[in-house]
Amino acid sequence: MVRFTMLLPLPFLALSLLDGCKDDVQCERARMDLNKSWSELREAATRRKLDGVDLPVWTEVENKAELLESSFVTRQVTWNSAAKASQAMAAALPRLHAGQEALAVSFRTSAETALKEQSSFEKQCR
Repeated sequence: MVRFTMLLPLPFLALSLLDGCKDDVQCERARMDLNKSWSELREAATRRKLDGVDLPVWTEVENKAELLESSFVTRQVTWNSAAKASQAMAAALPRLHAGQEALAVSFRTSAETALKEQSSFEKQCR
């Protein structure tokens, strides 16, 4: 019984040393903010797609936003799929006809901001 109580604190000590390098609360807040951003962008892309404007591009953007949203929905981030989806999203954004509509300009700006936040989150919390 004495041996068990002496060994019990060792795993907790090891976990505390490993977790000390990152701020869990800050990372969790950033992850939740990213999830919300991608969710809102996915909803906006869905609305644009339903409007019938530039349907193939908005469908692709909607699909990538959905993948990015799902990458950040839980604490266990799917980094590889998020990286692939963010690259595809960045490639699709210039194809939106932003010069013609304020909504497309706003969407591109929001998506570019979310991509920057995602990059910052990965550097801090991965």
